[in-house]
Amino acid sequence: MGNTSSSTDEDNNSTLPFSSGSSLRSRILIEAESLRTEAQQLMFQAKAVSEQSQIAYRSGHKSEAKILSIKKINLYRQMNEKNQQAAELIFKHFNQDRPNNVIDLHGLYVEEALQYLQKKLDECRSKNKSQLIIITGIGNNSQDKIAKIKPKVIDTIIISKQKPEYVGFAVIPPN
Repeated sequence: MGNTSSSTDEDNNSTLPFSSGSSLRSRILIEAESLRTEAQQLMFQAKAVSEQSQIAYRSGHKSEAKILSIKKINLYRQMNEKNQQAAELIFKHFNQDRPNNVIDLHGLYVEEALQYLQKKLDECRSKNKSQLIIITGIGNNSQDKIAKIKPKVIDTIIISKQKPEYVGFAVIPPN
């Protein structure tokens, strides 16, 4: 039994940067962190069920393996839903008071950040915005303190044939 694709990137071990601000904002980040924790628990459950499925399959218990495989798929689906809910809260928290030509990707997993970036680039192109300021952070909240989002953002920009200017962060002309 093969593994089903999901967004269970092992590099997604980041913590949310808590900034000073209103208690509502803190509650939003606490809720997002709770959703991330639930997603991680679902991932561990899915991995355990996947192992059980593989054992059952190798033992000749094909119908049991199939049931376990379906359970694994459902657990990964639930995990992805929790992560998506968390990403929406995090993105809203860090971007609600920002100008339209600024996007803050703090607290997001790499793939989530790239999805939000692509949406913002498309929005800027459609509205003929002359620049987009992308805030990525430097990896302080990432595992091993290594930036994961910034290099992928730069790759995305290069692939899209944009010509970024660097001033401590990338300023991207969206057209």
